[in-house]
Amino acid sequence: MQNEIKKVTLKDVAQASGYSLVSVHRAMNNKEGVSKAVRQEILNVANEMGYTANYVASALKRRQINLAVVLPEPDEGGKYYFRYFWKGCKTYEAEVAGYNMNVMNYTFCVEGSQGDEEQVEILKKLYQEWGGKLDGLLTAPNANSAQMQCLLSQFTAKGVSVVLIDNDLEDCGRLCCIAPNDIYTGQLSAELMEMVFRGRKGTILVAAGDERSWSHKMNASGFEDYLKLHNSHIEVFCVQDLYDPEANSRQMMELFSKRKDIIGAYSVRARNTIPLCQAAIRSGRQDELFLVGSDLFPESAQMLKDGVLKAIVYKNPYEKGYIGYKTLFEYLIKGIEPRGTAISVQISIILQSNLEFFKEYI
Repeated sequence: MQNEIKKVTLKDVAQASGYSLVSVHRAMNNKEGVSKAVRQEILNVANEMGYTANYVASALKRRQINLAVVLPEPDEGGKYYFRYFWKGCKTYEAEVAGYNMNVMNYTFCVEGSQGDEEQVEILKKLYQEWGGKLDGLLTAPNANSAQMQCLLSQFTAKGVSVVLIDNDLEDCGRLCCIAPNDIYTGQLSAELMEMVFRGRKGTILVAAGDERSWSHKMNASGFEDYLKLHNSHIEVFCVQDLYDPEANSRQMMELFSKRKDIIGAYSVRARNTIPLCQAAIRSGRQDELFLVGSDLFPESAQMLKDGVLKAIVYKNPYEKGYIGYKTLFEYLIKGIEPRGTAISVQISIILQSNLEFFKEYI
């Protein structure tokens, strides 16, 4: 008969950490009497020892934790990118099933100003109904606006822990933001283009996304600045969203047809990746244009296999959702501080030859 795995106790944590049992008890139960640094050290040791499993029992004894997740819809306009936020959240939520948590999920559309209005209304209603009774909020601001900053500040002023994804609003009192470094993302895409077009002259079209999104702006800026510095022969021409995939495709198709100096194109957001490909196909230039799309989903994977897309910049939306939920959960339940106020996820370039390694994320 196999021996049962020994359950880690507070005494074990005390011995391993070098602190007294009293200090460990205070740290684990978020009580006064230990400094923030000591508390964090004890929590880290407990986590490494596997004491996290014991939080289930203690969490069940404590009051219910109220958590709201307010993210763009996983279908319709959100199926290319935000669907994977939700997948990441749901994966981690399943991993911690059994904790005394009340999780409320809200979705809003990604259609320009309509999406802004829906998100604002959801947050207003959430604040009115829950206010300080809410413990945590995970959301992705649809736009970087003063109104959104004010709304989120109301939550944090009530003691609500707020974690953001993608678009950061540093002054709202948020706990942290989960996002890639958008400037570096743009630079990575531009570096790829520069290697392909080194020694050539021409124009690269950039589908620069939503001009109200700071994330999109930084991405496009990083792309343009890199090429200005490393290849002065290449001109960057940016087009902003028309908030309709078909209109975006027509706009880019007309440019591909009229401007033969365009030798490549890059989309800073997932949602414009397929319109970009459609524009190249309709203009008859899909074979000669070097197209770089954003993020991985069934349609973009197929365009890569077909050779319409030459590369995909993968911004890891699944990981963003997973880490966002995990960070908020661990802070609320375990008192573990985020590892920083800006938490990055890994960014990858996907080509036909390494697509196989990313199939699980499609």
